[in-house]
Amino acid sequence: MKRRGFSLIEVVFVLVILGIVASISSQIIVQVYENYILQRAIYSVSRKTELIATQIVNRLTYRIEGTTISKDHQAFLSGAITNSDWLPIEDVPTGGDKYTTIEWVGYDNDSFASDINPNWSGIANYEYDVNRSRFVTPGSNLSKTATIMSNLSNGRVDLTANRPAGLLFIENNNYYTDSKEYSPLCMGMIPELSTSTRDCIFPVYNDTNNSLTFTRSRDTNHTIRPKIITERYKLAWSAYAIAPEQQPNGLFKLVLYSNYQPWNGDSYLDANTTKHTLMTNLSVFKFSESGGIIHFKLCATEELGDNNISTCKEKVIMR
Repeated sequence: MKRRGFSLIEVVFVLVILGIVASISSQIIVQVYENYILQRAIYSVSRKTELIATQIVNRLTYRIEGTTISKDHQAFLSGAITNSDWLPIEDVPTGGDKYTTIEWVGYDNDSFASDINPNWSGIANYEYDVNRSRFVTPGSNLSKTATIMSNLSNGRVDLTANRPAGLLFIENNNYYTDSKEYSPLCMGMIPELSTSTRDCIFPVYNDTNNSLTFTRSRDTNHTIRPKIITERYKLAWSAYAIAPEQQPNGLFKLVLYSNYQPWNGDSYLDANTTKHTLMTNLSVFKFSESGGIIHFKLCATEELGDNNISTCKEKVIMR
């Protein structure tokens, strides 16, 4: 019995077909893998940008109205500061790159909302037992407020005379001594300038469980300092600043500064200010404010071999 084998031509033909199939398959496998790497990078940078944008929204939601400003970060780092190196955020021009930071005083929502009833009520009873040294805040539990503030600030604020909280009375068109409008200067937000007086943000401590006393009740000549005490107030234990800082690769890292007290003369650039890097490889950090609504945009880059993957997130913060 004779058995017929494959001819040389048939073998060559099969090898050619197998080579073509192998080539196509390897290209498909490589393409699938490249797409996977690309999609993973896009997801990674998109997820990180979304998380950081949400963190910024959460913090800015509890800003005290009128305290939000922007600074020329490089000028403040160099120490050569002038009055033109900061602006209220609503005055920051669009399209510029001078004012890169955003800074604000955040009211203490953690102790305010930690119980069924607020631990500091936000109400000043100015019809009962009010003077230029202290006021009663009915419905408050300032002992618990002090404990929460101390835990959050690592002991830097505990509602004692040596570690006071900051207080701002909340009224529209409110003036201090009939001439000094509530502004970032009198709130102590620019302590590097000699004109920053801290006259309208008041350090306070709790002398009882429902009353607050001003630590700066008198000036250096022992004269009682004039104050406006209105019905509503906000209590704070920290200010916050967010600033982009240059990286060696030409991009930026976004840095959060916290746990500093402008009412005590602190700056966000002090050595003992808490500093955290929120994200790296930032390419865009822009913000603006109009009518009390803050809009900001973040763009971040993920390095992928010789290529970069970028994504952007935009958020609006309404009060």
